[in-house]
Amino acid sequence: MKANLFVNWRTYKKIRAQAIDGMRFNDRRGQLICGLFVRVDVLSQDIIRILKADASAGCAPLLRCAFESYIDLKCLKEDEEYIYEFEALHVDSEIKYYKFYDEDNKYFPQIGANEAKKKVAALKDKKEELLAGRKKVMSIKDRFEKAGELGAYFTIYHTLSNFTHPSITALSSQVEGSNYVLNKKPHDSAYNFLFSSAINVACAALVETLEAMEHNRHFEKELLNNVERVNKKCPKGDKVSADELGG
Repeated sequence: MKANLFVNWRTYKKIRAQAIDGMRFNDRRGQLICGLFVRVDVLSQDIIRILKADASAGCAPLLRCAFESYIDLKCLKEDEEYIYEFEALHVDSEIKYYKFYDEDNKYFPQIGANEAKKKVAALKDKKEELLAGRKKVMSIKDRFEKAGELGAYFTIYHTLSNFTHPSITALSSQVEGSNYVLNKKPHDSAYNFLFSSAINVACAALVETLEAMEHNRHFEKELLNNVERVNKKCPKGDKVSADELGG
């Protein structure tokens, strides 16, 4: 199984090299779409490297990030106006950062309380402009729904989130009795789940990118065929238990 998945990953890399050759973007939307694809691709590569080292604990957070970028990519491809929502997410994060400015907190830059307040005010105006009057940015659930991936939110994304945060599930998966299992290798089912998911999200992101950029779209079929081969080896019905995914 592992050897077959390595073949599927190498197939993806070969297609990717040809598919993105000569790709160029001419506007902000194209730049963001290409940037999101690169993020998915790089995160997927990191997951593969971790799995090659017979480890797995760091894969769930990376895969969760890759899925989030894939969702933003799909939203941006389907709706040009989503660029404002995407940029508002960053602005909202900055507001939260400066809103809790404390001059006694050594981790804040030395800008002063008044300047921090001015930044918050300016950022709020920018956020309101980007969101056309709405007060809140879309939740991650809403973004999945907009991308037509609500099913993935309640299943795969939910599972990955459980292992990204220090939940009881995540912690117990690394403990057996009173002993910490520091050198435990991932079970085959966990290995296959993480490896196949990394390939699938990378292939899917590239398909969406080629479609959005109207570039080398004849490679889309090869990518989808590769996903089909991966899924035949790792059926969706296979479940990964908590102790297995914890690795």
